[in-house]
Amino acid sequence: MQPKIQILSNTNYALADVLKSELIESTSVKIAVAFLRRTGLDYIYKGLDYALTTNNANIEFIVGLDFKTTDAEALTALNELKTKYQNFQFYCFGDKRDNHNDLVFHPKIYMFHTELSKGTKYSSIVGSSNFTGGGLTTNFEVNTIFREHKPIYFNQLNAIYDEIKYTDSIFQPSNNYIKKYGNIKEELDKSTKKILDFDVKNEIQELKKEELSLPSSIPSLKKLIINFIKEKNASGIIAVPLNEIYEAMEKIIQDKNLSDKYTLSTFRNNIRGEINTHEVESTHKSNLKLFKREGLALYCLAENGVSYQGR
Repeated sequence: MQPKIQILSNTNYALADVLKSELIESTSVKIAVAFLRRTGLDYIYKGLDYALTTNNANIEFIVGLDFKTTDAEALTALNELKTKYQNFQFYCFGDKRDNHNDLVFHPKIYMFHTELSKGTKYSSIVGSSNFTGGGLTTNFEVNTIFREHKPIYFNQLNAIYDEIKYTDSIFQPSNNYIKKYGNIKEELDKSTKKILDFDVKNEIQELKKEELSLPSSIPSLKKLIINFIKEKNASGIIAVPLNEIYEAMEKIIQDKNLSDKYTLSTFRNNIRGEINTHEVESTHKSNLKLFKREGLALYCLAENGVSYQGR
């Protein structure tokens, strides 16, 4: 059966209505958007609650942070859902300062998987609509909807979603983080100045630092390597052979079912690349100076590696 493809603008059919109808049936939902506002969440909140309770659907949100648009009220509402329902997950994207590739987080992805008595349905939506009141209802937006029984486009979009989910920039915001975010946004909304006050700049920098200590969807590769070397240190081994690091990392991703993030055939290249990037003598612009070479294919933790608290 061929996919059904439909192109809509809010002028002929509001995206909020599409999302609500999909949520009523869905058993799995994944949403990744650059901007989130409570005005958008209010339109589909009952649909979310229905899917979580009646369908027992697994639902995930990935949300970009932007003091000009994303509001703390919406972040708080999602965090409350996460606390209330085990089948709801919520992540924020820390943007380009953390992901080492200068990418700005700007997707609008909506994915719905439905198990029906007559078969399986996959719906995916990509376009211009952010998760705001205007984006879902009144703005002039253009969105493409793919409905499939064999997930061709859905799988392609799911691979992009996973690429987002497993970057080092993903973290789970705490209530304290959201409160600080809201306070800064309130200060910025009140200000008419083009140049930020020193205190506000300082608060933003402190919030960015706090992001690095919050849990991610999975530990980053550098964090896994650091933890393994620390385990060896605890048993009296300071410098660890690269082959042992390879074998330990491969076992971890297999035990933790992370093979969908890393391709085993090239995984050792990923490990070596991460160590080389963060080796104290490296000239890489993203070097955190975490590792120190202690001979041929022997590595130990540098001072920054021992004290590293990031993801």
